[in-house]
Amino acid sequence: GRHRETLRAGDPAPDFTLKSPDGAKTVRLSDYRGDKPVVLIFGSYTCPPFRDVYPTLERLHKEYGREVAFFYVYIREAHPKDGWKMPRNQREGIAIKDPTSLAERADVTKQACAFFKTIIPALVDTMDDATDRAYAAWPSRIYLVDADGKIAVRGQPGPRGLVPAARAVEAWLKEHHGKRQTDAKR
Repeated sequence: GRHRETLRAGDPAPDFTLKSPDGAKTVRLSDYRGDKPVVLIFGSYTCPPFRDVYPTLERLHKEYGREVAFFYVYIREAHPKDGWKMPRNQREGIAIKDPTSLAERADVTKQACAFFKTIIPALVDTMDDATDRAYAAWPSRIYLVDADGKIAVRGQPGPRGLVPAARAVEAWLKEHHGKRQTDAKR
């Protein structure tokens, strides 16, 4: 099930250090503090509403990715085939067992990135689900952390929260990073 809600808008974003699926890159959220906002996209491949909203996030990344960091944080499966099965996953031939090791989770993340043709860099949550727990992110959720390291947009959890959260992130980006190319250079 879901972790307890602990975060509010305006709270400092919980720090994390996570690796890319190939293990080559390590990202620490706090490294962006004082530098740029960060959009955190939590989800798994087995969540159909997450698959539906994902292209919107890629579009926002194309538009704002120079001034704003985006990360796709891969968390535990929403609907593994050995868990709560989804008819739509079965129709679409998506059958993923719940990963039992970080290597397995990293492999599934790579599959998801290939499916999404993602440009947004992916990170893999640790097997203790520490980042998911800190953000109460499962089954899927979107946050925006401002350049001061505070939560500016706290999307409601998926599935229902995803589309409104993507809209809220887009509105925030437009307001803070739209049409301001001249002073964006600081």
